[in-house]
Amino acid sequence: MLDVCVAYVGRDEARDMTEVIRRFNTQITIPLMIDSTELEVIETALKLCAGRAIVNSINLEDGEERPNRVLELCTTYGAAVVALTIDEEGMAKTAQRKLEIATRIRNLAVDGHGMREQDLIFDALTFTLGSGDEEFRRSGMETLEAIRLIKQAFPSCATSLGVSNVSFGLKPHTRHVLNSVFLHHAIEAGLDMAIVHASKIMPLYRIDERGRTIARELIFDQRRFEQVSG
Repeated sequence: MLDVCVAYVGRDEARDMTEVIRRFNTQITIPLMIDSTELEVIETALKLCAGRAIVNSINLEDGEERPNRVLELCTTYGAAVVALTIDEEGMAKTAQRKLEIATRIRNLAVDGHGMREQDLIFDALTFTLGSGDEEFRRSGMETLEAIRLIKQAFPSCATSLGVSNVSFGLKPHTRHVLNSVFLHHAIEAGLDMAIVHASKIMPLYRIDERGRTIARELIFDQRRFEQVSG
């Protein structure tokens, strides 16, 4: 799908969105994802889209008021929506917290607005494993488990992930390897959609065994400590 964002300081975003969507209606055959922070712009795009669109995105960072308004637009115009596992306390770091936020958004959308579960795309988010920060050493595992839990709880919902966030800050080749191995495990956990640079994802058989092992040990925090004698 194609993410459509036309926000630019000093320009009329609604007018630009109108022009872009009208052109894409006749020139683009893949689904469009409407990406804007402005409700007026989102509605402008949804009114013009020649097919079903997806809205990017909602979260609960500032409570339920804005998500409710976006979900109302999605219900009115038949759009799907990406939902991020963020609430008033910030980005969820554990699998259980990610599931709790996803459940809250699901109930808001389905029970509150009458949307279908299959119109929800949950992004469980992930943090970089390259920072060396002890707090985030399990973040890859937590994201994979969150995908698993969300798919178990809501089988009709879809899941998405910005895969390359997991390797932010590392060298390019290392990023390619880690992203590829992480994507493999995410798909095994139930990931439906991925935001990736397709030319920089490698099938596992093209990654040497040592590279696969190091990436897997990093993702699953399989640290080994040698005993020091003396």
